[in-house]
Amino acid sequence: MPTIVREDHDDLNVTLTLNIPKEDYEPTFKSKLKEYSKSASLKGFRKGQVPLPIIRKMFGKNALVEIINKMVEDELAGFLKAADFDILGEPLAVEQETISLNTKDLKDYTFKFDLGLMPAFEVKGLDNNAFNKHDVTIPDKMVEDDLADALKRLGKQQTVEEAIEAEDVLKIEAVELSGPLPKEGGLTPSFSLTVKDLTEATKALVIGKKNGDTFRYDVTQLEEGKDKIFIERYFLGLNPDAAEPIAYNNQFEATIKEVTRVVPATLDQAFFDKYFGLGNVTTEAAAKKKMKENTKRYYDNQADGLLFGEIVAQLKEANQVPLPTDFLERWIKQKGKLAKGKTAAKEVAGMQEGLRWSMIQKKLAKQYDIEVGEEEIRGFLRAQIVQYFGGQDYGDLMNDMVDKATKNEQQVNNAYNQILANKLFTALKKVITINEIAISTDDFEEVLKVERAKKEPAPVTEEATVAAESEVETVE
Repeated sequence: MPTIVREDHDDLNVTLTLNIPKEDYEPTFKSKLKEYSKSASLKGFRKGQVPLPIIRKMFGKNALVEIINKMVEDELAGFLKAADFDILGEPLAVEQETISLNTKDLKDYTFKFDLGLMPAFEVKGLDNNAFNKHDVTIPDKMVEDDLADALKRLGKQQTVEEAIEAEDVLKIEAVELSGPLPKEGGLTPSFSLTVKDLTEATKALVIGKKNGDTFRYDVTQLEEGKDKIFIERYFLGLNPDAAEPIAYNNQFEATIKEVTRVVPATLDQAFFDKYFGLGNVTTEAAAKKKMKENTKRYYDNQADGLLFGEIVAQLKEANQVPLPTDFLERWIKQKGKLAKGKTAAKEVAGMQEGLRWSMIQKKLAKQYDIEVGEEEIRGFLRAQIVQYFGGQDYGDLMNDMVDKATKNEQQVNNAYNQILANKLFTALKKVITINEIAISTDDFEEVLKVERAKKEPAPVTEEATVAAESEVETVE
């Protein structure tokens, strides 16, 4: 039977020597040739009557390659599954003399593979360590504003005759001016605009006016940040790409033809049922309490994310375990995983932190008996899809989409890693000391802003670009 001999070079590098004796594959090989013989159709011979020597010559090599490759794959997979070590990357075939597959003279075959191992270590960095967690205080003013916004979102847009406000939408009819009077044969555009998008100067002219009133404006100063192409297309109704552009003055007079406004929904049971779900809330006080809880939950999740990030950073710092870098460089090269313009050494250097965290995570998952099952992954993917559809679960349609998602390796890996991280965080919170630090929403938003900035890539300077280009040339 096939045998595998393990040779340890050090704690991180191993070579496996796989021996496949002739007697282990020969019966399968002969059986395969007979199958070909039964179905082969060759001129000069009846179907199923082609002599075996001819079958061997025509199909033997392909059959032998297929059989040997399958045996190598199965033997390696079985050995690694039963082994007491974890590998990084995948087994790499060791360069050796070309193996000749002679179908007339079957012989024993030997294959060698190098493995890169995960180092043996005990996770450090959790004992006698306290971590700070932000406890965000939700002000009543934020709850009041959130409730007002909710009423607006469920409100209805209606035409109004009252004085114009900052959130209103206006329909206007304008005429191009020549001095103080309308320009003869001038432009007469009609369009809609939102008051809050106007420049401060124009906004001051509009707010307080009513339907039917007029105001004069400079079309180039109507809204903030609009370029010439936008102005001509949307404010003037022109084609900015026309071969012969139309000349126009910047000054226009607008007549307000209609004012529309979102009238907030009424704070009643119909609103409560629509916004919070049927029967979940029945009073204004309960609505505010529920909104405060939801907002608090959002900030708590953000605070948990910062806390978990701090724990991860400390674990990485405390567990600077070695890696089989030479093996990983070979693995990247042989598997075609080397990014354009990068050396294998730099690619490995860039992935070391992620590999170390994966090893730490795997150790902790084993320590705390954390597992992620197939149904959990399906549930996670389903929740993502339902969220994409606005929270509506469409039954069989969702099942089909989940089935499709489970066939996407990247989606499954992402789901697995997220579930594992959530479970691990839950377990770690039970064994570490957490100091809750009260903080306002404004101050916490500043903290989040700083953390997001840390994760943003550094701006590419001209010097960095030149250096990178030089490096690419050197590599090539």
